Amino acid sequence: MFDGIQIDPIAFTIPIGNGFAIYWYGIIVTAGILAGVWWASREIEKRGQSVDDLLNAAILVIFSGYVFARLTYVFLDMLGGGQYNSLVDVINIRAGGVNILGGFIGAAVVGGIYVRWRRLKFWHYADVAGPALLLAQAIGRWGNFVNQELYGPPTTLPWGILISAEHRIAPYNDIVQYPLDTRFHPTFLYESIALFVGFLLLAWLNGRYRDVWRPGTLFGVFLIWWGGNRAWIELFRPDQTTVGSTFITYSMLLALALALVGVWIVLARNDKMPNFFERKKQRVYKPKPRRETGSR
Repeated sequence: MFDGIQIDPIAFTIPIGNGFAIYWYGIIVTAGILAGVWWASREIEKRGQSVDDLLNAAILVIFSGYVFARLTYVFLDMLGGGQYNSLVDVINIRAGGVNILGGFIGAAVVGGIYVRWRRLKFWHYADVAGPALLLAQAIGRWGNFVNQELYGPPTTLPWGILISAEHRIAPYNDIVQYPLDTRFHPTFLYESIALFVGFLLLAWLNGRYRDVWRPGTLFGVFLIWWGGNRAWIELFRPDQTTVGSTFITYSMLLALALALVGVWIVLARNDKMPNFFERKKQRVYKPKPRRETGSR
């Protein structure tokens, strides 16, 4: 499918000092973010909310999201035996390695604090943030293709991709067992397609039910789609830290948890959550008054 396609990860170099390299990965991710912010800006205006507040919040959540994404990756990598010798190694995002699920949670906390501080309508902003994230990530995943990363186990399927030796992870870096003509699952492509389809679906639902659904419902649907798809895609992520010797990864568990939160949000926002703690009203037995049977 992508036979012989190898792109230099460096797009160009800025002549500063010894040269400051600009990578295609950063360009593609930035393009995805801009596309997502553009869509969200259009939709928040249609909901009668502040575009300026959305843009200010976007700046905060994007930067905080990357920090939390990096910290989550480092934490999970250390659980798998990864070593980091200094704080610089931990926070060095340019070195690669982020976990978008952890970044999303951190960004959501920061965004929630900002919305509360500005006294904005939280669920309206959440509704447009969900589809925007799907669009941004769908585009950004192609940066993984340029870097020859985010691929799965070997496959004989016709859409399998070739990975050069220097980009192989263990055990696939054993060229004897896995020759250079070995093809691998294009996991980045699987996720990109799922994200694009999710964005188109949520964009349609937003246009169709914007004035019908209660605010927050679309965000719940987003979590269900995003978390559910990320869970099965983890089956094609040999680079992820697993729970013990099982096939279950920590990211898979986190993705499923987000999907369940989405179910809860959809039900709660539409008053469909059963109240298991409400005591059932008990019928109180009131005996009928006895009739006197004495003789007259």
